[in-house]
Amino acid sequence: PRINKTIAPSIRVKDMQKSLDFYTKTLGFKASDKLSRKDGRIAHVSVGFDSPLLMLSPVEYVRTQLTKEDLTKNKLGIGVEFHIGMTGTKKLDEFFTEVKAKGVTVINEPKTEFWGNRIFTVRDPDGYALTFSEHVNDVTPEAWTAGFETAHQK
Repeated sequence: PRINKTIAPSIRVKDMQKSLDFYTKTLGFKASDKLSRKDGRIAHVSVGFDSPLLMLSPVEYVRTQLTKEDLTKNKLGIGVEFHIGMTGTKKLDEFFTEVKAKGVTVINEPKTEFWGNRIFTVRDPDGYALTFSEHVNDVTPEAWTAGFETAHQK
């Protein structure tokens, strides 16, 4: 049996093909564990850079009635942000330039944060926020605290 040794959240999406295209063609993720129904509709797929990071499933396949009711009342993706570490050979700024050129909705342009990571955030087709992060500086706990206080002053 396949064992996943990381957390890979399962998110619900409205249009499986549109979401699969966004994650694979726009962001360059690899797809795995794709399950299609007899009618050809995609029922499940995992996506990630090198290993499954997120699992995508269509809204209509939610197994619990209460969750189905909650999803029909609310927008998908509200309040959900995924932080994705850039640990491979691709650099954050280069990756940002590539995905922005493909028309992705950008929430935040690349910037170096007080905790020592350079980040940018985009939105997927269902409204989920994806923050890509690359470590650039080691920061002491004191500098981290001071940076937080400065960033969050009223």
